[in-house]
Formats: sequence, C-alpha cells, structure tokens
Amino acid sequence: MSIKKEKKERQTGAIKKSFTSQQFKSGAYSSFITILVIALVVVLNLVFTKLDLSTDLSSGSLFTLSKETSKIIKGTEDKITIYYMVQKGNEQEYIERVINQYKKVADNIKVVKKDPVTYPGFAEKYVKDTVYDNDAIVVNETTGAARYVSNGDMYYQTSDYYSSSTQNYLDVEGRVTSAIQYVLSDDNTKLYTVSGHGETELGDSLKTSLEKMNVDMEDLPLMTEGKIPSDCDVLLLNGPTKDLRDEEKEAVLDYLKAGGDAVILTQYSEENDTPNIEEILKYYGLGIQKGVISEGAGHYVNYTNWIIPSTDSGSDMFSDLGEDEYILMANAQGITRKDSSSLRSTVAITDLLTTSKQSILKVNPSSGVAEKEKGDLNGPFTTGVYVEETLDDEEQTKLTVYSTAAVDDVLIQNAVGNMIGEVENSIDAKNLSYSTVYMGVGTQVFWALLVIIILPAGLLIAGFAIWFIRRRK
Repeated sequence: MSIKKEKKERQTGAIKKSFTSQQFKSGAYSSFITILVIALVVVLNLVFTKLDLSTDLSSGSLFTLSKETSKIIKGTEDKITIYYMVQKGNEQEYIERVINQYKKVADNIKVVKKDPVTYPGFAEKYVKDTVYDNDAIVVNETTGAARYVSNGDMYYQTSDYYSSSTQNYLDVEGRVTSAIQYVLSDDNTKLYTVSGHGETELGDSLKTSLEKMNVDMEDLPLMTEGKIPSDCDVLLLNGPTKDLRDEEKEAVLDYLKAGGDAVILTQYSEENDTPNIEEILKYYGLGIQKGVISEGAGHYVNYTNWIIPSTDSGSDMFSDLGEDEYILMANAQGITRKDSSSLRSTVAITDLLTTSKQSILKVNPSSGVAEKEKGDLNGPFTTGVYVEETLDDEEQTKLTVYSTAAVDDVLIQNAVGNMIGEVENSIDAKNLSYSTVYMGVGTQVFWALLVIIILPAGLLIAGFAIWFIRRRK
C-alpha cells in the first residue's frame, strides 16, 4: 500500500472516529437542545400572538375590563361590533389594547379595525360625527343602533392651575361600555335642568359621568316653555338663588303629581326668599331651616362650613362609597320634615345625610362670629332626604333634596342613577400618571458599576471557567 493511500485512510478513519466521539455526541446533543428550544420559543410566540394571549401586569389593571362591563356584555345576545377607526401605523397603544379586550369577554362582541382614509364614507352609514384616527363606533348589528366615541374622551389630559401639574387619564372602558349600553337600550334618559333663576352650572366632571350613564342633558327655560316636556325623565333644580314664578311652581308640581322624578338642590341667599320653591317642598312634607350649618371638630374640612355629614348606610345611593370615602358639602342649610302622622299615607321620607350633634346653624352667617349666637340652632341637622310617593295608578314620584348646591358630584350622579334604575356609578377613568423615583449619586454609581462592569465581567469569567474545565477533559 502506498504511503499516500495509507495517509488518506488514516484521515478518513479519524474523521469517522470524530463523529462517534463523546465530545461530538455532547456537542450534537447541545446543538439539538438549543435548536429545539429556539423552535419552541418561536412556535409559542406565534401561538400567543395568534390567540392574543396576554396578562395585564400594569399598575391598576389598566387593560383589564371590569366586572361591570362583563355583566353588561354577557347579559345580551345582540351582536355588537366595535369599529376601531385608525390608519395603520397611527394606533394609540392604550386605546387599541383596551378595545381589543372586548372581543375576549363574549362571542357576540366583534372588534373591526377600519381605516377612515381608505374608507372615507364608512362612518356616515352609522353616525353624523366627523371621525378621526383612534375614534370608535359601537354598532348593535341586531337593531342598527350606533354610538360614536371620540379618542379625546378615551385618552385625555387635565391640568391643575394651582399645582402646575398634569394628569393623564385613560377612559376607554368607561366610554366604550357606555356606548354599548346606549346601543342596547330601547330609550335613553332625558334630564332637564331648570334655568333662569341663578342656578349653579353643572361641572364638566359631573356632565361626563352623566353622559357615561347615557343621560341626555338639556337646559329648560321654564318661564318661556310653560311646562315640563313630556319626555322628561328627571328634572333638576340645581341651587336656584331666585325664586320660581307662580306659573313655574305649578308646572313643577303638576309634573311631580303625575309621577315625575326630580332632584332639587336649595341654595342659601341673604338677598332673596324662595317661597314658591319652599311650597313645592312643603307639599312633600319638607321645610328649610334658613342659615348656614357650621360643624364641630372632626366633621369639617378646612372651614367649619365645609361639612362632612354622615350618610345613610342602608341607602342604595351610597352603597358604592368605600370605608375611607366621605361626602363634602358647603354652606348647607337644614331640612325639616313633618311627622309621619301628618303626612299623606302615600308619602315616605328617608333621611340621607345628617350632621353631628356638635353642629350649629348660623342664622346670620355674615355676622363674622364663629361661635353660637342668639337665635342660632343646635344640631344635628338633616342635609339630604329622599321622598317617594306611590300614586293611585301605582306609579311613583321620586324626589331627592339636598340643602346646598355646593356638593360632591356623586350626590347628584347617584340621585339620578337611583331614579333611572342604575344605582351603580359609571366606570371611572384610570389615572395614567406616575410618581418619579429619584436616586442619589452614590446609588446611581453603584447600579452603573453593577450593570455595566460587574455583571458582564462575572459572566465572562464564568464562561471562561466552564470552557477551561471542558477543555481539560
């Protein structure tokens, strides 16, 4: 055998031997495991992406729908489509993530992304509003009812003039769920606010809450209209400082006597008496103690006329208040009530809010004297009542009265909700603002050394040690 042929056979044998060596087997096994793990990760990633499986780890569960939403959606068989109007690449992440949660809750909910530029006439089939990127249109495919939801209502920012701070809010669930309730409802609530008597204007936050309860609001200049509209579900007198005229008083009484519902907030005024408003209250066994209530220690905030009354824990109107939550009222008067023996048998009165025994009612609040003076009254006082009257035709008149218009929004919101059969609050917006954590110089240097030098160096040393040990074997 030639030397050249013998050398070639030795090389071939060495190569064959290398494929059967323990080192090759170990390396091949490691390579196989590595490839298998990579393939498994790729497959799982594709599966999770396809099925949209995810866990909400955000603070406050920003992207998880509440039990209230699930209850509303699962309580209907109507087919609901949420059209997410947005151009590709212009998606607002927070809005899109929450909207996509709806299709996971029930099979009758579908989310469809529509480009308003590619389909310019699509929105006109359902709503008259001008549609922009990240808006939504909720459609009941069963009935054809539709509701527009603006991106400016779902994701917005507020500013505090005094603290120069801004707060970011996410209200996708509140707005979209409200729109779903709207398209599922046969008719929505109409609330008229009486105007023309120096009433307190409704705040933006209260308007937002009522809108999310699908309450349509409209001013009612009662003097020119002459009567309460037939489609009025709830009438609101929000702290008039001037009295109603005789014709207006009769219109309100006629409305209530026919089974109408109303929320009346009285307002203390030194200049004007309100006998006609008081006559409406008197018909339902109520009276007003004129003056301003001043509270004792522990029952007020900052000023003694900013009182914290106790709530009726048994009332549905306060069932959503937490243990650490309270009601705040300012410049409240007292509300008196007739004895049940002198009331019509059809009328029932429930006290909602009461002050402490330490409270006093200042008959002359402008006297400048905080202590009790001659003529001032001792507490406790009632500052909120609820009246029900059962009529002959089995209808009910519902009347909620508060003794001031300077109240927390929740009082009006819950009073309206109680009258329309939705005691629960609308779903609140979620605060996206966060607190910044600041680190000292020493802490910054420590973490920089740990992340940039120590950990990488440790990994290199460990890797070298493993390689060296294996090399010697």
